[in-house]
Amino acid sequence: MKLFPRTTTYDLPLVLVVLALLLLGLAMVYSASGITALDANEDPGMFLAQQSAWAALGIAAMLVAARVDYHRLRLFAVPLLLLAVALLVAVLVPGVGVTAGGATRWLRFGGLVGLQPAELAKLALIVYLATWLGARRDDIGSWRVTVPFVLITMLVLGLVVAEPDLGTAIVIVVVALAIYFAAGARLEIFIALGVLTGVSVLALAVVNPERYERLLTFVDPWSDPRGAGFQTIQTLYALALGGSFGEGLGAGREKFGYLPHPYTDSIFAVLGDELGLAGALAVVLLFLVIAFRGVRIALHSEDATGALLATGITVWLAFQAWVNMAVVASLVPMTGITLPFISYGGSSLCVGFIAVGILLNIGRAGSRARAELPRAPRRWRDGRSRQPAPRGRGGPARSGAGHRVPLPRWSSRARG
Repeated sequence: MKLFPRTTTYDLPLVLVVLALLLLGLAMVYSASGITALDANEDPGMFLAQQSAWAALGIAAMLVAARVDYHRLRLFAVPLLLLAVALLVAVLVPGVGVTAGGATRWLRFGGLVGLQPAELAKLALIVYLATWLGARRDDIGSWRVTVPFVLITMLVLGLVVAEPDLGTAIVIVVVALAIYFAAGARLEIFIALGVLTGVSVLALAVVNPERYERLLTFVDPWSDPRGAGFQTIQTLYALALGGSFGEGLGAGREKFGYLPHPYTDSIFAVLGDELGLAGALAVVLLFLVIAFRGVRIALHSEDATGALLATGITVWLAFQAWVNMAVVASLVPMTGITLPFISYGGSSLCVGFIAVGILLNIGRAGSRARAELPRAPRRWRDGRSRQPAPRGRGGPARSGAGHRVPLPRWSSRARG
C-alpha cells in the first residue's frame, strides 16, 4: 500500500526541476544584468521584469502543450517547419533582421518584442522529424528516407549558419542525428552522416577567420589575454573566485565589466562566481534529472512518434546545457548559445517551456497506456507464477523465460 497515492499522471519531478531552474535563472538574471540595466535605463530590474513576463508566458504555453494530445502535432508539423524556415529567411533580409555583435539573428516587432527564429527552428525540426520518421520506421534504412532527412536538415542548418550562428547549428545537427538514430537508422549510414557532420563543422570553423581564432584561443587562451582569449580567461577566473560556496548571490565581481554577455552566454560563470562549486554542481544535477526523466518518458512512450519527440527534446535541452557549461569551463571552443531556463532570452525560454509541455504530454499518455494494460500474474524471477507449492514437494522446473530483457512496446525489434 502506497503512503502517498499518485494523484496525477504528469511527471511532477520534471516540472519541479524545470521550475527550480527557472527560479534560479531569474535570480541570476537580476544579479548579472542589474548594473547594465541601471546604466541603460536607470532601472536595475528592467531585464528581470522582461524575463519574468516571458516566464509567465512560457509557463502558460507549457500548460497548454501538456494538455494537447501530442498526436495532433502531425497536423502542425509541416506548417510549423515552413513558418520557421520563413522566419529564418526573413532574418537574412537587409533591413528586416536585427544585427548585434556581428550576427543577424533576431526579428523585432514594434520595438519591444523580439524573436530569435533559430530557437523556434529547433522545436519545429524536432516535431517534423519525429512525426515523419515515426510513420516511416519500416523504411528508415532506405534512401527514400535518408535523402529527404539530409536535405530538410541541411536547409535549416544552412539558414542558421548564414546568420551566422554555428553554435545553434551544432545543437540542431546533433538533435537531428539523435532522432534519426533512435528511429532505427542503419549504423553505417549514421556513422557516415556523423563523420560528414564533423568534417563540415571543422571546415566552417577553419574557413572563417573569427572562428579559426576561437579554435587557436581554445588551445592557448593566454596567447592573447587581452584580446581573443579575454572571455575564456575571465570565465575561468569567475569559477576560481567562487570557490566551494561562492562569494554570495549578488556579490560576484566578474560581472562588472569583465565577462561579456554576463546575463546570457556567460551566466553560468556568474553563477559559479556567486554560488560556487555547490551551485554549479546543483545546476548540473538538475539537468541530469531532466535527461533522466526525458529518457524514461521516451522508453515508456506508447508509440514511435512519442518516443522520437521525447528523444529530440531531451537531447536538445541536455546537450545545449552541456555545451554552455563546457564553454564556461573551457572544455570546448567558444560558442554563443544560452543555458536553457537560466539565461536571459524570451524566445529561448518560451520555446523551452513548450518543449517541456510536449514532454509532459508524452509521459502522461505513456502512463495512461500502462495503467490500462491488464495486470499479469506476479511471477518469480525464473518465470513461474507466484502460486503456493504443496508442502514437501518441489516446484516446477526452472525455465529461461524470466531472463529476457523487456523492450519498449513501440520497438520494432524481435522480442524472442
